Amino acid sequence: MKTTQETSVQAERTNILPPLPALSPTKHAPSPARKDLAQIEHALDMVLTKLLAERKRQREAPGPKPPLRAFSAAELAEMPLLSDREIRQARIIEDPLAGALELAIREVGEVLFLRGGVDLMREVLERVASRHPKSYGHRASLVDHEWDGIGGKWWC
Repeated sequence: MKTTQETSVQAERTNILPPLPALSPTKHAPSPARKDLAQIEHALDMVLTKLLAERKRQREAPGPKPPLRAFSAAELAEMPLLSDREIRQARIIEDPLAGALELAIREVGEVLFLRGGVDLMREVLERVASRHPKSYGHRASLVDHEWDGIGGKWWC
């Protein structure tokens, strides 16, 4: 029989992202739309934090690093052209955790675009990246890359 501590440790290992904090309504509570936006920003911040931690873990892991892939012009010409979706699927297969986190960032961008276009995307990116001044540029660059082409209007 598992102890509570063992169950807690197992749950912690399988839970990649922490649960969202409970939002309790007050007489000064933000509007439902603002509350939703705060949750979206929190989710983007958490996913970015996990992605940066995963990339750092991979860089600092002992053992051989994956080789740099170089292709000749002839090899490039032979490669099939993949859609953005196929590229993201291959990324998840190649590196499941980082690929899934990158996809989650993309999906958050899609949601924001549908709610308010690139202006809302830009505002949220600025607020979320600004939460971490030391890694602002890295965070903004990662999101910018993942959001490239959303709605045919966001360009990296």
